[in-house]
Amino acid sequence: MSTSIISPAQPEQILKGLTKLWTSLAQDEKQQGKPTVLRACAMTLIVATDEADGGFGASQIIAELMHEHPSRGIIVATSPNTDPGLNARVLAQCWKPFGKAQQICCEQIEITAAPDSWPNIGPTLVGVIAADLPVVFWCRMGGALRPNQADHEANGLDAVMNLTTKVIVDSAGEDPRTVFAALDTWRKRGRLVADLEWTRLTVWREPIAQAFEVAQGNDYRKFHAAEIAYADETPQPCVLYAAAWVASSLDASVRLVRAKGFGPGVHRITLHSDSGNIDLERTSEGCMTLREPNGLQRKYSFAERNLYQLMSEELRILGPDPAFDAAFPRLQEILHDV
Repeated sequence: MSTSIISPAQPEQILKGLTKLWTSLAQDEKQQGKPTVLRACAMTLIVATDEADGGFGASQIIAELMHEHPSRGIIVATSPNTDPGLNARVLAQCWKPFGKAQQICCEQIEITAAPDSWPNIGPTLVGVIAADLPVVFWCRMGGALRPNQADHEANGLDAVMNLTTKVIVDSAGEDPRTVFAALDTWRKRGRLVADLEWTRLTVWREPIAQAFEVAQGNDYRKFHAAEIAYADETPQPCVLYAAAWVASSLDASVRLVRAKGFGPGVHRITLHSDSGNIDLERTSEGCMTLREPNGLQRKYSFAERNLYQLMSEELRILGPDPAFDAAFPRLQEILHDV
C-alpha cells in the first residue's frame, strides 16, 4: 500500500496525488519485471464517520469490500481534535488474486475535517468522485438519524447526499420512530435509501420465502395472520422490518410478541393459514428450525453477520430494492399498533 499526504485537501491536488500514485506503482512494477498494475473501479464509495477512531474501522472495511466491489473509496472523518479545514491523503489498496501475478489496485482517499468544515465537503467530493459511475454513500455519522442535528451536520449530510446514487445507514440500536421518520423524509425527497437492519433480515427472509413457495405449490395459500417474536425489551428496527415485510408480502395481520430468545432481534416468525403454519424459530445460538405445514422440519445455521458481509450484500443492489420499497410503507401501521 502506497500513500501520499495532501494539505489542504483541494480536488485538483487530490487528483494530482492519485496520478503520482499510479505512476509510482507502474514504475515499481516495471523495475521488478512484473506484470503491470490493473486499476479497478466500478463505483465511488463514500463513507462519512464521526467515530472516535478517526475512520480507521471504516477504512479497514472498505479495503475488504474492494476485493468484491472495486471502487474509489473516500473516507470523510470528522473530529473536533483535527486541524482546521480539510486535509487528505491518497493511497492504493492492492492485492493479488490467488494464483495470479498481476496486482489489482483500487484508489482510496481519506479526508479529515473539523466539525465546522464539514459543510464544505461537498465541493471537494464533486471534484474527486469517479466520473460516470454510481456513487454510494455509507453514512456512519452518529446523529444522522436523529432530529436534533446541528446545522453544520445537516448541511454537510445534505451536501454528500446530493451527489449519491444510494444512501446506506444502520439503524441498529436507534429509536425506531425517529429512524423511520428520517428515512421517510429522505425517501420523499427522492433518495434511494437502504438500512443494514433490513439487510440483517436476509437470514430470515430467505428460508421463509422458500417455504412459502413450497406451501403455495401444495395449496397452502391463505396465510391470513402472522406472529413475530422478539427477544429485546422493546421491538427494535429489525423486528419492525420483519413485521412490515410479512404484512406487505402476504397482506396479513401481524402481531408482535416478546419471547425468551438466544440473542437480540427476531426470535421467531410464524405464518398462520387454515391449512397449517409455517414457523421459523431460532432454536439455539447457531441454529434455526423451519417447520412446514406438512410436518417436515429443516435446520439452518445462524450467525450474526459483520458489517463487511452486510455492506457487500447491499452493494450488489445499486438500484431500488422492491421488497424494501414494498415493506417500508407498512411500518407506520406497525408502529401505530405497537
